[in-house]
Amino acid sequence: MPLIAGLAFSALTTDSPISTVLLSTSDPSFAQVSSSTLGEDLSATAQSLFPSKPVSIRLALPSFLDRPTRKPILQAFKKAELEFPQLAEVIQLAHISITTEDHAPRNEILFHFSPTFAICRLVSTFVEEGIRESTALKETTVTIHSPSPDTNAIIAQFVDLAQAALAADEKHGTKIERIIIVDPNVTSTEATLSTWSQHQQSPIKLITIGFPSVALEAAKTALNFYESNRRLVIPHIPVIYRIGIVNADGFVYAFIPRHLVVPQSHSATFTTSKDDQTQATVSVVIGESPRGEENLRVGLLVLRDLPKKAKGGLAIRVTVDVNDVADVSVTAEDVESGLSEKTIIRNFLGERHWDELLEALETYELNEEATGGNVNATLPE
Repeated sequence: MPLIAGLAFSALTTDSPISTVLLSTSDPSFAQVSSSTLGEDLSATAQSLFPSKPVSIRLALPSFLDRPTRKPILQAFKKAELEFPQLAEVIQLAHISITTEDHAPRNEILFHFSPTFAICRLVSTFVEEGIRESTALKETTVTIHSPSPDTNAIIAQFVDLAQAALAADEKHGTKIERIIIVDPNVTSTEATLSTWSQHQQSPIKLITIGFPSVALEAAKTALNFYESNRRLVIPHIPVIYRIGIVNADGFVYAFIPRHLVVPQSHSATFTTSKDDQTQATVSVVIGESPRGEENLRVGLLVLRDLPKKAKGGLAIRVTVDVNDVADVSVTAEDVESGLSEKTIIRNFLGERHWDELLEALETYELNEEATGGNVNATLPE
């Protein structure tokens, strides 16, 4: 029975609690909830979480973790030979799990309490036709030094800050509709409802949920992602990130756009970038940035012994093929002479360092896709 896993981490320090929910791809009634703690050996911990390797995993991590702090857990999953996990924020999944009906824009405060930090976030959210949009208006992180922190004091202090922020910018209104707390001490997948009132304010609806609820939402979203991909691409697979080559000007020519279903084959004609250029370099990259250096290079091909001609005097045909198991074949051919070179990048993502790709994507957070460029693009030496 193929399994889908959702995990919620309160932190990435030794003995931090982990909530795990396993769902089945074939049995909708199956749901297994468990709790554990993070050991000193992260890869051993990762292996111990599952009775068998899940086909899809989503990790919910605290938003205060920066990339270097998250990197070891990703490396641990790779070392344990598990599926590369999708990532999400604990506080975001918690919010999604209890936002199920359409509503007009409203102000809400989210709290994520962990043993060492409290994340406090004011958001304006609306849901229309099942699509949720949330805008962060104010956020702060509070360091917790006591094993028994005064959570009410932390809540009261941030509510004051939130109300001051709303009063200063009235376009979102001044009313706070809900307070949502993610509490690692709650062991149920059910949310509890109550009210919160301080400083003579009108009571605010208070919802408290535990990490099992967050892990369940992580598993549900991972299952939806897995099933949508299977419906979309059986027996094929989608390209997760754009595949391109780097022009002489340093920008990326996109051969295979992201999310395109493979197998695929695309060709384009390039020219030389210098007079008397006797070799052309084809640098294969994956990523999202239009600049070649801001992506992850996964392969290199050099077409040598080209005849000397003026700049732009040669036509070099480059073909990128991706087969149904994500092997990438790149061929460069001098159209006039027939001289050619070919390289094959086996399972180009499976054998690569995912953390390197994540580093490139996180360092250069660009939403724009590099365009296909023009057919007279040039190749460097």
